[in-house]
This record gives sequence, structure tokens and C-alpha cells, in this order.
Amino acid sequence: MIRQTFLTAIVLTALSGAAAAQNYVTLGRLTCGSEGGTGLIVTSTKNLMCTFTPADGSSGGVYAGRITKIGLDIGSTGKTVMIWDVLAKTGTPLAGHALAGEYVGVGADASFAVGGGAKVIAGGMNKAFMLQPVNVQVQEGLNVALGVDHLVLAPAS
Repeated sequence: MIRQTFLTAIVLTALSGAAAAQNYVTLGRLTCGSEGGTGLIVTSTKNLMCTFTPADGSSGGVYAGRITKIGLDIGSTGKTVMIWDVLAKTGTPLAGHALAGEYVGVGADASFAVGGGAKVIAGGMNKAFMLQPVNVQVQEGLNVALGVDHLVLAPAS
């Protein structure tokens, strides 16, 4: 089961990379951390703190977020770190907290003490952004999850 979950995550990541290269440009990197949560079989929610670092070296932004998974989610996770390349449709302006908004995509995670996963999600302002995993996320806990991820980002106060 865990092997299949990781295989699914790798395939999704590879497919998204091919599609992204055609219509998107890389703007920077988004790093999010969570203290963890508990899967309730068909849904789970984690609060996130995220930092955007632009590729051009300009000042980035800090976001508060919440990620909800709908699908299979059994177990609990501890600290989690997710790192995404931020891609935008060609010509999309990046001003202020442009990444704020809702994102939807697919994700797969598995943990036994230490584990990982991958989430490919798109959305944001005018649905112009795609978050593509840089590497498999790292998380602690005992958990298996596969489903649709819904991420909401807002400027942190």
C-alpha cells in the first residue's frame, strides 16, 4: 500500500512537470510547515505557515494557510514540511501577496515514524498559479492518505 502511494505521487509529479513546462514560468519557492493532524478516514485538515521566496531575489511574503484532504486519510501526522516550486502562467504579475487564494489538486502521503508524500495543486489569483513539489514532503507519524487536496493561502498578519 505504501509503495503504491509513493508510486502514485511520483507519477503525478512527473506528469505535472511536463504540463507545467509548456505554459508556466517558475517564480520562486513556497515552503510550508505544519504541526500535524489526524486523518478522519474521509477528510483531514492541517494549519500551515508558509514563506514565499521569489527566484529573482526580491522580497517574498508570509502566508497563513489551511490544507484539507478529501479521500482516504487514516492515521495521524506530526511535523510536516512541504516545498513547492511556484509556477505562473506566462505574463502573470507577481505583486503583493499574489499567491493568496484557493488551490486544488491531488496528493498522496504515507508515514511510518517518518514518511513523505507529494501534492500537485493549482489555483490562486485568477487560477494563474501551480504549486509543483520540489521533492517529496517530509512528515512524522503513522498515516496513509490519498485524495483531493484543497489549500487556502492568506497573507499572514
